[in-house]
Amino acid sequence: MKPATRLLVCMFVLVTACAERTGSSTTVSEATTTTEAAPSTTTSASTTTSTTAPTTTSTTVTTTTLAIQAPEGFEMRGGPDVGFVIALPEGFVPLDLSSDDLDSLLTASQLDDDAIAAARAAIEMGTFRFWAFDFSHASDTFVPNVNAQAIPRTGFDDVDVYLEVLPQQYESLGATMLSIDQVEFDFGPAVTAVAQFPIGDGTSSTTYQLLAPVDDLIYTITISYLEPTDLQTTQATTALSTFQPLR
Repeated sequence: MKPATRLLVCMFVLVTACAERTGSSTTVSEATTTTEAAPSTTTSASTTTSTTAPTTTSTTVTTTTLAIQAPEGFEMRGGPDVGFVIALPEGFVPLDLSSDDLDSLLTASQLDDDAIAAARAAIEMGTFRFWAFDFSHASDTFVPNVNAQAIPRTGFDDVDVYLEVLPQQYESLGATMLSIDQVEFDFGPAVTAVAQFPIGDGTSSTTYQLLAPVDDLIYTITISYLEPTDLQTTQATTALSTFQPLR
């Protein structure tokens, strides 16, 4: 498998394995625009969202009750259709997963056929909520990306289970766990993990992951880079800390 394919499949395996092993209200209004060519910018009182080709969906979230604001150099992404908001570094372009022309969008994402098939299957299952790429830092074999999944909880999947199972799951996939920690959000405890996946030629990709149990769902946000810089590491950590479910 190429790196992008492997990471996509690995993240799906991780969150599914954890699930098997094992009330605040927010007022949100959503404005959605679709662009196919030149970059466009949509601005509201609380958010500025920029998009570039390929075809993308840009969501502007306006609310009086969200507890987070996008740090400088970040943009708010997500919305009611995906069930959460998160601040991502500028330059990440979300794909419109609801598009009638999804095959064209996935092809334009520069992923190989296996990755496209895996992504399409997850999207059709309804677990794949969000996917964004940083094409400005793409290589011949890898595009930095952020993906989000949400799967039903089994009743036995909590942070204690994640802390026990995740290192085993990463190891079974040939990855090296760099860190795993319990963190606290307004909605409750969650887990963050950082791991490296060898991809050959002496290089490795690094994933930054948040597993957040919220009500009857588990949200898994995964940010992946190929040999990230110090700045990208800081940006990934900052982004995950801004995750907020919309309930």
